[in-house]
Amino acid sequence: MKYKYIALLTIIMLLGACKKDILDITPNDRISSSNVWSDPTLAQLFVNAQYNYLQDGFSTGDMQYFAGECLIKADLGNYQSTIGKAALTPDNVNSISGYYYYWNTAYAAINNFNTFFSNINSLPATDAVKNQLTAEVRFLRAFVYAKLIWNYGGVPIITKPFTLTETLTGVKRNTYDECVAYILDDLNFAIANLPGQQTGANLGRASADAATALKARVLLYYASPLNNPSNVQQRWQDASDAALAVINSNRYSLATDYHGLFIDGANGEIIFGKYFSNANSSNIGYYSGPQGNGGLAQRAPTQNVVDAYEMTNGVIPVINGVVNPDPKNTYDPKNPYLNRDPRFYASVLYNGADFNGRPFEPYLGGTDFQGNDATPTGYGMLKFIDPSIPVSATTPYTNPWIFFRLGEIYLNYAEAQYNLGNEDNGRLYINKIRARVNMPPITETGIALANRIIHERQVEMAFEGTWYNDVRRLKIAPQTESQPIQGFIVTNNGNNNFTYTRINLLTRVWSDKLYFLPIATQEVRSSGNSLAQSPGY
Repeated sequence: MKYKYIALLTIIMLLGACKKDILDITPNDRISSSNVWSDPTLAQLFVNAQYNYLQDGFSTGDMQYFAGECLIKADLGNYQSTIGKAALTPDNVNSISGYYYYWNTAYAAINNFNTFFSNINSLPATDAVKNQLTAEVRFLRAFVYAKLIWNYGGVPIITKPFTLTETLTGVKRNTYDECVAYILDDLNFAIANLPGQQTGANLGRASADAATALKARVLLYYASPLNNPSNVQQRWQDASDAALAVINSNRYSLATDYHGLFIDGANGEIIFGKYFSNANSSNIGYYSGPQGNGGLAQRAPTQNVVDAYEMTNGVIPVINGVVNPDPKNTYDPKNPYLNRDPRFYASVLYNGADFNGRPFEPYLGGTDFQGNDATPTGYGMLKFIDPSIPVSATTPYTNPWIFFRLGEIYLNYAEAQYNLGNEDNGRLYINKIRARVNMPPITETGIALANRIIHERQVEMAFEGTWYNDVRRLKIAPQTESQPIQGFIVTNNGNNNFTYTRINLLTRVWSDKLYFLPIATQEVRSSGNSLAQSPGY
């Protein structure tokens, strides 16, 4: 069967008890040890259930919102009062969302992983079966810890399951370096013990390539300025080597259709993703599809992202809300969507864009500007939406959420190569990505090349949940995250004539404490204050 992320409620939740303090949670998907560890089939089901902790961006798009890529009209006030105004605190972080505040979810998962490791040796199964299950769980544990350190810096490494009667007093953070070493140890085991690629019925299950792709991202972040202030070159080399290992596997290729990449789960660019079925579908079409087709029009792209899409001649049209004065810039404020990067047309619904045979209408009186669900930015999401499927709450959407794909690996490799002084290789792999959509090759050198590599990342990976971490690890957040979130008011003047007025939707400020999230107050208290709070909080 195709791998499914299922709850297995007939088996799971037999031990569904939890405490207020997250590090000793007994999660609600842990199977009774009297059953699971005596049956290899139940042990596999237990492992299958752990994949749920790798949260997909369809269920919630918080990292898109908090990176300023998307807005939901109803959430503007909440965003502005917390992240946008640097008002995030240990007392309010836990109330924003469980996707953004990943601490609780992560340590529930880790408790499950530790339960697995405490019992796997007693499972009546062959060494091959136990080894395969162990490799899967070690990959999952590495992924969960990776997301923790990207959000919080160094975190406690917990190696045993906690029970309801145990105390948390004395729990401390490990260093970032220690966490990276722990993650890499898990990933190297997974790489050595899992098949290179999963196909057919096993799509969505951990593979050696998935582990190598995660390793490449972990090492890239580890080499980046936020975590590598001394610019240790070996870290860039390690990141480069991991990315090149995926490239040299020759098992993946760039999809020829950029929009189709996110719709067709069978394309050869996907390294690891979460797959859906008719019985286990996502809500992306209904929640993010255009209002005029019956969708709720959430994840409205911001003008900030739209401005990043280049003109077809390679010029960035608008920088920080101001039209680029470059004489080669052909941007026309009266016709702002003409001659743009093809990835723009594949990712964003704009005024007049075709969606399933009708024009997108984000202006007063238009079909996509009605009541509470009206787009606040003048745009709609297209990147993950299949126009051929009806937009409704009952229509299943089965396109996968992609965790890792070859396009990102090319970007990772290019960035690492640039930082190792190999500019030609950096340009080569960026231009491979640009050639996919017939964008002209970049020719810059030095700092200008570095800026183009990062800009390419912003465009190629738009709305995929990576920009939030990119601006922080690269320490460009003081510039990018202090810019106001903008949109367009589209005015219909009749006779197919429109006026586009740029507006500020959210005024933002940056504080260096926002490089990492705070830990909720109750978690620090439950440790007897041994758990150090994140800097600045």
